[in-house]
Amino acid sequence: MHLGFPRLPFTTMRKLKLICIALMTIASVVGAISAESPKIATVDMQKLFKDYDRTNAVQKRFNMEYAVIQKGVNERIEEVTRMRLMLEKLQVEIDSGTLTDVEKSKKEQELSLIDHERKMMGDEMKRFEGQEREKVKRLMGASMEGIMKEIRSKVVDHAEHAGYDYVFDKSGKNSNQVSYFIYLKDGKDITATILKKLNELAPGADAK
Repeated sequence: MHLGFPRLPFTTMRKLKLICIALMTIASVVGAISAESPKIATVDMQKLFKDYDRTNAVQKRFNMEYAVIQKGVNERIEEVTRMRLMLEKLQVEIDSGTLTDVEKSKKEQELSLIDHERKMMGDEMKRFEGQEREKVKRLMGASMEGIMKEIRSKVVDHAEHAGYDYVFDKSGKNSNQVSYFIYLKDGKDITATILKKLNELAPGADAK
């Protein structure tokens, strides 16, 4: 005669074991949280970037670069305008009917030459403005990126010395409206441990 508890089916035993594992895992997490609450801070990276004196200094420097470019563009516009006025004057003389055929031919040749130069000047002006602005844009982007890296480095350094576990950027959010991590304290990666527990009852697990 068999005494004791009735033997449970294998599937029931498997479910009970999984439940036990889940409860143990939850208990360990809750215990860790109860033992020590994480130290969290927020920072407004946009404000730091905007109000940093180096950012303002760099912005002023590149504004001057853009001003120099605009001056070069304005000078070319003035030259193109001067040529256009010359063309209008020549056209009036050609259409006046007071010129001889030889004089008219010379004026038409002069008009054609100036008009060609005007078009070349216009094309050169567009190339100049586009190339120079793109060059300044690249340099400015690199400078601003360097400033942001410097700010981020200062935030991380402060977080480490102040003992923060997490630092969030409250000025920037992802597509789910969740603030980005600026700093995350190094911790033990328990991925392998949890994965091992999850796969304990997998077929062939006992053979490993």
